[in-house]
Amino acid sequence: MTTTTQTLPTVYVTEADHEILSNLADAVAGRAAGSRVLAGEMARAVIVEAGQAPCPFVGIGSTVDYQDLTSGQPRRVRLSLPRDASIDKGRISVLTPVGAALIGMTAGESFHWTDNDGRLRGVRVISVEDGAGA
Repeated sequence: MTTTTQTLPTVYVTEADHEILSNLADAVAGRAAGSRVLAGEMARAVIVEAGQAPCPFVGIGSTVDYQDLTSGQPRRVRLSLPRDASIDKGRISVLTPVGAALIGMTAGESFHWTDNDGRLRGVRVISVEDGAGA
C-alpha cells in the first residue's frame, strides 16, 4: 500500500497518540492492511499538545464523518485501537487502511493511497467530534 504523489494534508497527533500509533505500526509491520499507511503518517506527523492544533483533528477515540472517495458514500465511525474495534458498533481500527488514513486529519482534508490490489482509494474528512485538537 503506498500513498499517491498528491500534496499530503498536514497530520496532527498528540505525543501520547504518536507513541502508541508508532509502536503499533512497528509491531504489526506488513501484517495489517493499514500498517504501512499508519507508519508513513506517523513519520510525517506534526506532534502537538491537545488543543494546540489550528482546528480539531482525528485522534484515537474521535468520531469522524467522512466520505469514501471511491464509492462516494458518507460514513460515520469512531477511530479505535484494534482491541476496541467493532464494525457493529461503528468503531474502526487505526490499523485498517481507512483508519490509518483518517488519523491526524482535519475537516475538509483528503487523503489518497493505492491499496495492496493496486486500486486508488481515498477519504475526505467532513467533520471531527471529540478530536484530539478540540
